[in-house]
Amino acid sequence: MPLPTFDELPSFKNHPGSAWDVWPEGDELGTINLLTDEVVRRAAQEEIRNGKSFSLNWPVNFPENPVFSRKTPEVTQIVKNPDFHVIRDDILNINTQSGTQWDGMRHFGILEHGVYYKGTPGNSLALGRHAIPDPLNVDPQTSKLGIQNWVKHGICGRGVLLDLVRFYTEGGSDLPYDPFTSHAIGVADLEACAKKQGIKFRQGDILLLRIGFIQKFNTITNEARAALGSKPETL
Repeated sequence: MPLPTFDELPSFKNHPGSAWDVWPEGDELGTINLLTDEVVRRAAQEEIRNGKSFSLNWPVNFPENPVFSRKTPEVTQIVKNPDFHVIRDDILNINTQSGTQWDGMRHFGILEHGVYYKGTPGNSLALGRHAIPDPLNVDPQTSKLGIQNWVKHGICGRGVLLDLVRFYTEGGSDLPYDPFTSHAIGVADLEACAKKQGIKFRQGDILLLRIGFIQKFNTITNEARAALGSKPETL
C-alpha cells in the first residue's frame, strides 16, 4: 500500500510526524495493518530455510528487580487434589511491564496532551479491576486499544535484525551510548547498519535492534542490577 513519507505526515498539535490518520477512524492496529496476507505469505516462502524457531523473550523471572520499581512476578503452584499429586495448576501474578513485553497502544501516550493513539483521551479508558462475567460482551472502554487486537490479527512476517553493537564496535570502538539510559539511534545509523549487513528493507518488515542491554546486564554485579530497578524514568 502507498504510504506517506515521514515529512508528509501531519502534526498532532505540536508533535510532528503523526501517523494517526494513515488508517481509518476506529483503527486499533496501527502499522500491524502492514502485515497483510501477501506480506506474510512472501516472508514464509522466501525466508524459512530450516524450520527452527527460538524465543526472543527473557525468562518470566527476569530481571530480578524490574525497572521503575515494578513488582516482580509471583508463581503459585497448587495440587488440585491432595490424594493425587499429578494434578497441578499454576497461578501467575505478574505486572505485564516487569520484563520482556509488547507495549500496546494504551500503555504510553502523549503526556502533555493526555491522549493515546488517534487522540483517544486517557481518562476515557477504564481503570482498576474489572469483572468479565460474559467474555463475549466485554465493556469497550475496558478493551479499547488493547493488545488483544494485535493478537487477533497476528504478528507474522519477515524479521530484520540490525546488530548495532557489532556495527558500532567493530574495529575496537566503544558503544556511543550507555545501554542502560535513554538514547536516540538516528535513521542514518540504521540505514548504514542495514547496508553493511546487506539488508534491503521492504514494507511489512518487523525491525529488531540489538543495542547491548542484555550483554551489559549479564556482566554487571548483582548490586548494580538491583540499582537498575530504582532508576528514575528517563524516557
